[in-house]
Amino acid sequence: MRRMKIALLEKGSILIFAAFIFLGCSDDEVSLSESFLKIYDDSNFDLSYHPIDVVETIDGFIILSGTELTNSDFQGIQLIKTDEEGNYVGQNSTIDYVAPIGEVYMIDSISYFFAMNSSTLQAVLVGVNPQLEVTVDVTIGGIDYPLASALTSSNELLLLSYDPINLTSEISLIGLDGGFLDGEDYTIGAGSDIEAQIIDHYLQRNENPYPFFCGEISPGNYYFNGFYNFSFSMVFTDLSAAPTGVLQGQSTDAGVRAALPLSGSNFAIAGFQFDENFQLSSTALNTTGLASSVDLYPGDMAELKPYTPTKAISYSSGSGELTVFAAETKGRRIVLHFYDASSGEVAGIRQIGFQNPFTFASIKVGTDNSILVLGTTFVADRFERIALNKISSSEITALVR
Repeated sequence: MRRMKIALLEKGSILIFAAFIFLGCSDDEVSLSESFLKIYDDSNFDLSYHPIDVVETIDGFIILSGTELTNSDFQGIQLIKTDEEGNYVGQNSTIDYVAPIGEVYMIDSISYFFAMNSSTLQAVLVGVNPQLEVTVDVTIGGIDYPLASALTSSNELLLLSYDPINLTSEISLIGLDGGFLDGEDYTIGAGSDIEAQIIDHYLQRNENPYPFFCGEISPGNYYFNGFYNFSFSMVFTDLSAAPTGVLQGQSTDAGVRAALPLSGSNFAIAGFQFDENFQLSSTALNTTGLASSVDLYPGDMAELKPYTPTKAISYSSGSGELTVFAAETKGRRIVLHFYDASSGEVAGIRQIGFQNPFTFASIKVGTDNSILVLGTTFVADRFERIALNKISSSEITALVR
């Protein structure tokens, strides 16, 4: 197994350790309660990673990443363990599945995520303990091509997938033991075989990646962003035979990139029109009828990169409730927009990126009310490597005053 090394950002300078083992932190590093930026390098400079999500454990963090395989066009699974300060502890790249998807969920000290069996294309639920040992390994029969997942309020897993036989998008409730609990499938349109597009999505061949996601509005009421009725749309469902509502996209040229339920039918929305992007800190969606995402478009956010990956989270600060959008800029940085949840006004902006370009993968709220941002940066301007940025709650409070 390869051993990873780490690049530490200290006082504005990037220092890359020349050994293949982790070296201890210097005395002047930040304390556990403060911010850090860590870059995880590898002895194989030609190897690239695709970070997916980060989850906080009882003694640090686990990073889920896709990685190149020599025997498959699909990405393999790479798990990286760090301590509380983000310092590299170990890794596991021996899990024999492909195409891992986010998010990762910590429940009773086990971190759960979905992947795919490379031979059967069936979804697999994987669970690992804080030592990266696999404790859950369950193939979910009848569900192929996993695309996105979410955790419900009852600690069940919501899974969006594609059925290549019936040509449908499937939304399923899965127990922590991998058992199928409930679900429904919805047509992508008669004769619309999109399997090649799904495979291209896994292989990252599309310059405009599909923003698959799913989530829970309230117990028994869910949503997913995927193919439905000839368009890439946001679909609302109570798992009945027909959707309860549809926010219809314009083919794959306009739609939603990220959605965050707020209250009632109000959502924070990040959307797109062709290569333009927009953010709405709060807007009412018709979850029980048909509407068009085109009608939400307020104008382009010119600083954002076309087709940028985007996510939204809720955050509680000393000044009140905030909605935070994370995306990429045209200047190859990660940008966080903080919106006041009550007024909808921009409360602050934070950019991540220095001399090296950064890309965005995931954003989470830490147990100490920090914000964790996962992405990549480039070492020596050539080699893409995983980067984890922790922004302390005190920094955020100062930013949004």
